[in-house]
Amino acid sequence: MIMSNSLHGGDTSRAAREYGLSERDIIDFSASINPLGPASGVYRAIEEELWRIRHYPDPDCGELPLLLSEHLGVKRENLLLGNGGAELIYILPRALKIQRALVLAPTFSEYAQAVQAAGGRVQYLVVDGSDPALLAEKAANHLLGCDAVFLCNPNNPTGHLLDLPALFPLLEAAKAAGSVVVVDEAFMDFVPGREKFSLMSLACTRPGLVALYSMTKFFGIPGLRLGAAVAGPETIDRLKRLKDPWSVNTLARVAGEAALKDKKHMEDTLRTVLEERSYLFSELLSIPGIKPLPSAANFLLVDISGTGLAPGSLVEKMGRRGILARNCSNFHGLEIPCIRLAVRNRAENQTLLRVLESVIR
Repeated sequence: MIMSNSLHGGDTSRAAREYGLSERDIIDFSASINPLGPASGVYRAIEEELWRIRHYPDPDCGELPLLLSEHLGVKRENLLLGNGGAELIYILPRALKIQRALVLAPTFSEYAQAVQAAGGRVQYLVVDGSDPALLAEKAANHLLGCDAVFLCNPNNPTGHLLDLPALFPLLEAAKAAGSVVVVDEAFMDFVPGREKFSLMSLACTRPGLVALYSMTKFFGIPGLRLGAAVAGPETIDRLKRLKDPWSVNTLARVAGEAALKDKKHMEDTLRTVLEERSYLFSELLSIPGIKPLPSAANFLLVDISGTGLAPGSLVEKMGRRGILARNCSNFHGLEIPCIRLAVRNRAENQTLLRVLESVIR
């Protein structure tokens, strides 16, 4: 039952060893990555630029910052690239001297761990499932004395998406309390009309607001690690002082450049995820004992309380059949027994449904 104790999904090599399977035969629904994989140009770029690994990476990351700033609708000086979003999450508490943080839960565990690793303390506020209009009011009662508040939008693992009318009052409440707002938009590319929900542009001009971004999910390159922080120039400078100048390696940089140039792959990705999420949601509803929850991201949180199985047990039974699911037992504030399932392609989704129904029955 090793996967039930894993902090995150996506550990296919560990699962292969535990379940006696070939890693290539595993279908990974535990990590929420683009079901189409990287654009074809990403592979070509890596092959063509492989010779560069004999040299140090470009600390300025070539043309990647310009391409990404155009994609996000921000200025170059408001952008800092990192070795995945996780590197920047761990730099933030030290750079901004965050000693006490409010984390809106349930959510990604690394926000709390990053604060604690820097010697800070964490307070949780469970908000998912409550009225978004009350978010600022609930948070305001807990922000006093907090240096920062962390939230994920769309949220991991629930897939809940907060719109700007819900976010703006939270920003004002945090400003009144003297708290920095850190919003992680790692899954925002999967939201149609993302600009209607994103705080990226506002983060460039509003003090006390930092937006985080990940290229690993939407562009299908988690093994290469690419992320970014967007904020005012002063905050970006403070983050940059603590970051390894070569943390973005050469192959990640050229892969990111190629990915951002392929607009058709982006369109195909969004269309596929929307279609397959709808299909997977409706099919899961027909399986007795489980209840998928609506999601704005490329994954579904699934309530399995009706099956009588513990999440760890269900995850193990599926894993032995070559299907990895995310056990959500370790998400603080998630009281109901749940698993999280990534949205993959139609054939893989159908295999998941067959295995899941077989295990439950």
